[in-house]
Amino acid sequence: MRERVILRWGVGLVIVVAPLVMAGWFALCPQYGDPACPTNARPLDVLAAYRAAPPVLMETFLAINMVVAYVFPLSYLGMAAVAWPGTPRLAALGGACGWLGSAVWGFIADQSFLLTDMARTQHDAEFAALETAYFADWHIFTLAIGWVVGHLLGYVILGFALFRARSVPTWSAAMIVTAAVVMGPLAYGTGQNGLQILGYIMVAAGCVPAARSLVRRPAS
Repeated sequence: MRERVILRWGVGLVIVVAPLVMAGWFALCPQYGDPACPTNARPLDVLAAYRAAPPVLMETFLAINMVVAYVFPLSYLGMAAVAWPGTPRLAALGGACGWLGSAVWGFIADQSFLLTDMARTQHDAEFAALETAYFADWHIFTLAIGWVVGHLLGYVILGFALFRARSVPTWSAAMIVTAAVVMGPLAYGTGQNGLQILGYIMVAAGCVPAARSLVRRPAS
C-alpha cells in the first residue's frame, strides 16, 4: 500500500514538473527567442549562439537536457495512467503518441552537447557542413517528424482522454489541448518562442488536477 502511494505521488510530480522543465529548456536554449532552437536551417548562427551564451545559463541548459530525456516521456505515460480507468483506448493512443514524440528527445539532448563542444573548437565551416548533412539524412528527418507530430498530438488526445474519463475539470482538459496549438502552430507560425514556453506552462497548470486525481484515487 505504501509503495503505491509513493509511486502515485512520484508520477503525479512528474506530470506537473516535466512540462515546466520543458519550458525552462526552451527559455534557456542559446538562440534566445527562436522557437526552432537549435535551428537546422542556420547552423553557423547556432554555433555562434552556443559560443556566446553566458556560461552559467549554458551549464543550466545542459543540465536540463539530461533531466528532460528521462522525465518528458514518463509524463505522457503518467497522464495516460490517470485517464486509463475511464477511457483506456484513448489513453493508450495518447500515451503512445506522446511517448513516440518525447522519446526522440535523447537525440536532441545529444545534439546540444555536441553543439557545445563544436562551438568551443572554432571549426564552424566544417561543423556547419556536418550538421547540414546530418539533418539531410532521412532517418533523422523521420525522427524529427515523430517529435513534432507525436508530442503535440499526444497532448491533444490525452487532454480529450482526461476529459472523457472525468479525471479533470473541463478547464484543465481545455488548457492542455489548447496548449498544443499555442506551442505548435502559433509559436512556430509567429516565430515567438515565448508562446512555446507559455504552452508548456499551460500544460503544467492543466496537469495539476490530473496529478491530484491520481494521488487521491482509491487504492484497489
